[in-house]
Formats: sequence, C-alpha cells, structure tokens
Amino acid sequence: MIRILVFFIFQAVVCRLAASSDVIELIDEGKIDEARRVIAEASTATRRDGTLLYYQALLEPDGKKAMQFHDAAFKAEMEPQFLENSTYLRALYHLAEGNYEKLGSTAEAYLQYWENAKHRPEVMRLAALAFKKQKESARADGYRNGLIKEFAGSPTGKIGELDEAVKLYEKKDYLAAQKICRHLSNTKYDEVVPPALYLLSSYSIEQNRIDDAILYYNVLKETYPSAVGLHDLAVRLGQLYREPADNEAERLTGTIYSVQVGVFSVRENADRLAERMKQYGEKVEITNRIVSDKKYYVVFVGRFQSSEEAMAFKSRLEMSEKEAFQVIAR
Repeated sequence: MIRILVFFIFQAVVCRLAASSDVIELIDEGKIDEARRVIAEASTATRRDGTLLYYQALLEPDGKKAMQFHDAAFKAEMEPQFLENSTYLRALYHLAEGNYEKLGSTAEAYLQYWENAKHRPEVMRLAALAFKKQKESARADGYRNGLIKEFAGSPTGKIGELDEAVKLYEKKDYLAAQKICRHLSNTKYDEVVPPALYLLSSYSIEQNRIDDAILYYNVLKETYPSAVGLHDLAVRLGQLYREPADNEAERLTGTIYSVQVGVFSVRENADRLAERMKQYGEKVEITNRIVSDKKYYVVFVGRFQSSEEAMAFKSRLEMSEKEAFQVIAR
C-alpha cells in the first residue's frame, strides 16, 4: 500500500514538473489551443494551484481578467520560477491602466526581492516613471540615475540617459538635453539612436530652429525609414510654413529658399538623387552637414527669392515624386 502511495505521489510530482515546462514551451511556440488543453487536463477540483492560475493569466486575452488570475495565483501556491515574471506582468498591467501608485509599489517589491532579476532594468525604468507621475522627483531621479550608473556603457544605460534628456527637455533645459541626444544619436545602439534623433528634431521645432529640425528629421528618415514619429515630425514641419512671408525682409536680407529633397550618409546616393532632380529645371546643390560627428550629404533643389515660390515648387515636386519634402531658408 505504501509503495502504491509513493508511486502516485512520484507520478504527481513528475507530471506537475512536466506540465510546467510543457505549458510554457507551448505558449512560447504560439500553440495556444494545445496549451489550454494541457491546462484543462491538469485543472482538477483538487489541483487549482497558483501555477495553473498563472498559466491561465498568460493565456487570458482580457487584461483585467488576466490580472485577476495573477492576483489569485499570488494567493495560492505558485512555483517560485514563475513568481518573478508574474510580478513583472502585474507591473505592466498597472502601467497600462495608469495606476502609478500601484505601479510604484509593485516595481519596488520586485526590485527588493529580485536584485539580479532578468527584468531589473525595465522595472527600474517603471519605478522612475511611477514616481515621476506621482511628483516624487527625488525617488524618480534615484531610480533613473541608478539605471544609468548600474548599466553604464550598455543599451540599457543609454536608455536611462535618454530618459534623463526627456526630463531636461520638460524643464526647458534644451542645451543640456540636446547635448545628451547628440551623444546618443552617435552611438551604435538602435534602441536609442532613433528616439534621440526624434527628440533633436522635435525640440528644434519647438525652439523654431527650422534648419536643424529638418536636418535631424531627414537623418532619421534616411537611417530609420520605419521609425515611430516620422509622420508626426512631417506634419509639424509642414505647419511651420503656413504663415505668410515678409517678402521685403527676404529681399533686404538676401534670404533664398530651397526644397530639401534628401539627406544621405553615402555621397553616391546623394549624387544619384541630385542627377535625377535636374529634370525639373532648377539648380541642384549638395552640401555637407555634420551631425553627431558624422558627415551627411544634403540635396537641395532650387534657389527661390520667396517662400511662396519655393512652396509652389515643392507642391509640384511632391505631386511628381509622390513624397513629402521641406522648404528651408538659406
């Protein structure tokens, strides 16, 4: 009798461990229906433990219901290997619902119990954001500075520097913020270069430094054509030219206007576009610009005496090329 009992206990333990690894693997592979079947077979009336509830949370498409499963899993017995990830997912849920008080407490609990956890950098950022939203600047700065220091020289540390630049921009400390962003735009990490270029262009628009805004926009467009924020920048740049121009001032100052049609890091690419643009009958020029210690080649078409003339030509060019361009003063 004892042998039979030990056998059944052994089988239950083995099956439980197998189910644990099997279900996670099935979820990772996208085999959701099969994962549901394994869970259903294990979910008997006597075995609704925290691990099974955790699985249900992973499979639940409704965020609120998933959170309820996570809460139930915490109250029940859950395998330790899943407790960390469940806490991290709870923090993300609080972020999604905008509950920054719970986000802060959950993030701090995570960082307290798992000092070397895999999600540590992400949770440090979440903690900084949570306390920033709660106007607890000192605590927010502490987590952000900790992230920069602890992960210095890595993409994670650079993301912390990007967060610092955003804070400085919000305080209108443009010089310090743009210094950080120019440095970040010259790094090798794709995680930070596009947002750094976006911020450089965005806040150049805010400061009415149009040439810089257009240049950073075009560098972003050429280097990361699918970057988030390109459309936003294009709309904002387009709105800058809607005010009527003072043609007399333009004549007295010798200002000319050109259509900027491209920015390239490779000279040959700029040459090809310039050659094609000659078909429109206007003067085509290529100038050099240095952005974050890297040389770029800017292609201009036309030398117009007023912004109205340049805008009219830009409209014709866009209709022909089926692409958006910018007018800049030179």
